[in-house]
Amino acid sequence: MQWRVQTVIFDLDGVLIDSGKDIANAVNFTLQTLGRPTLPSEQIIGYIGPGIEGIWHQCLGVDAEQLLNVALPIYKARYREYCVVETTFYPGIPETLSQLKSRGKIMAVATNKPEVFTRRILEGLNLASYFDVVVGAESVQRKKPDPEAIQLILAKLGASPETTLVVGDANTDIQAAKAAKTISCGVTYGYGSRQEILEAYPDFVIDRAEELSRLIL
Repeated sequence: MQWRVQTVIFDLDGVLIDSGKDIANAVNFTLQTLGRPTLPSEQIIGYIGPGIEGIWHQCLGVDAEQLLNVALPIYKARYREYCVVETTFYPGIPETLSQLKSRGKIMAVATNKPEVFTRRILEGLNLASYFDVVVGAESVQRKKPDPEAIQLILAKLGASPETTLVVGDANTDIQAAKAAKTISCGVTYGYGSRQEILEAYPDFVIDRAEELSRLIL
């Protein structure tokens, strides 16, 4: 089955880019600065999804409320400087974006990541020119799974939900897409598990980025 789509809204981490190592490095730098033990990178990467505050609540545990206001500025300063060191796009992403652009599709990014980091990474990976709108954490009051970011993009672009596709790697992305009444696509190559994606019941699922352009008209 193919879907008639004019606008494509991508999540960032776990869909367009693999940013886990740079996030983990900045988290561990911050933990060291605070005099706390570092954590395995794989453990930190497993926390990616709900936004940086969610990552830090997991990393700091019972001390999160006490230390969050201290940890976040250190983390953000470090990550801003080193957010495109080991971060890369997933296989097939540039080719897929180029194909969609050549077919006249309008593309945007809706992420729980702050826009300052998002734009820096997209520019560093030469992906920024593909996107007409980028909406990050500071542009909305409510993060995904709330549909606010998607609805804001629809309003900015004058796009119809019925011909808009949201692509995500977590159940929060699919829930937001459904709440905004758009088409939804789950990817299994990102940070969310395949089971998590399937249990969210997206309209379709892809295992590789290259599959996307073949499934939309």
